[in-house]
Amino acid sequence: MKKWNWIAILALGMLTACSGMGSRNDPVLVDSRSVDRLYGVTWELKTLTVDGSRVIMHPDGTMTLLFAPQGQASGYAAVNNFSGHYSFDQNGRLSWPPAGLITTRKAGPPELMEKERAFLAGLPKTTRAILAGNALQLQSEDGNTVLTFIKTGT
Repeated sequence: MKKWNWIAILALGMLTACSGMGSRNDPVLVDSRSVDRLYGVTWELKTLTVDGSRVIMHPDGTMTLLFAPQGQASGYAAVNNFSGHYSFDQNGRLSWPPAGLITTRKAGPPELMEKERAFLAGLPKTTRAILAGNALQLQSEDGNTVLTFIKTGT
């Protein structure tokens, strides 16, 4: 595993350590057998790095992700809603639709539209998901794209 991936896993673990969580909350690679741990939860984006460039979050730019059974994903991307399909294999490889995600087409403030474009460009680049307590991190194979979410609802 590349150096940056280990750093990301350690950082994700530290996010949850402050909560005094037990071993059930240790970082785990999500796969086809454990994906149900993501269901029924609203994951709110907290940090975003796309292709090695950190994107500064906007206070009004709420972005969320929800995983549902049968490979359905949806969420809110600062201005527009989006949806699409995902899958996890038994080795923990996350796949997104080759055609991309479907979005509504509302316009918004330029600064929010910029954040939305970065989020929607980064999400399909991710190929693994690491769950640690109330935190979820999606990463690309090379570790240059990393999206970190916090659980906000059940």
